[in-house]
Amino acid sequence: MAEEVKAEGQAPKKGKKLILIILIAFLVISIGAGAFLILSFKKGEEEKGKKKAKKAEQVVIVDLDPIIVNLFDPSGKRYLQVRLSLEVSDKKAEEEVKKQEAKLKDAIIAILSGKTVEEVIVPEAKEKIKREILDKCKEIFGEDVVNNVYITQYIVE
Repeated sequence: MAEEVKAEGQAPKKGKKLILIILIAFLVISIGAGAFLILSFKKGEEEKGKKKAKKAEQVVIVDLDPIIVNLFDPSGKRYLQVRLSLEVSDKKAEEEVKKQEAKLKDAIIAILSGKTVEEVIVPEAKEKIKREILDKCKEIFGEDVVNNVYITQYIVE
């Protein structure tokens, strides 16, 4: 009978040890999984950074000469001078833009000369003009050549 009491006393100790071992194993697995996720996330961020850097290296800015147009004004004395830069995807796209620069400038002049003074002095005028020129560039060159239009000078007289 003494042996039975002793066996009963050891059962709770074995159960506690088993629970302790399971908790330690769970803790080790959790720490390992967390470390794996963090390292995977950092690796993914590094790859994204490398891809962005590579894409940024490929981007080329094409500066256009200043364009001066008379605005649509009854007096005919008001004009707009803009200097534009085009962000193109690569050197090949830059060559394409330079080949068709006359066609592009003609389209830009047509867009700008149709504007009134009121249309070009409102705060959102520059963004609207950039969108219109970008749409025209995509029409002339295709969707993948010109990525963005930047206005580097904007003078209304």
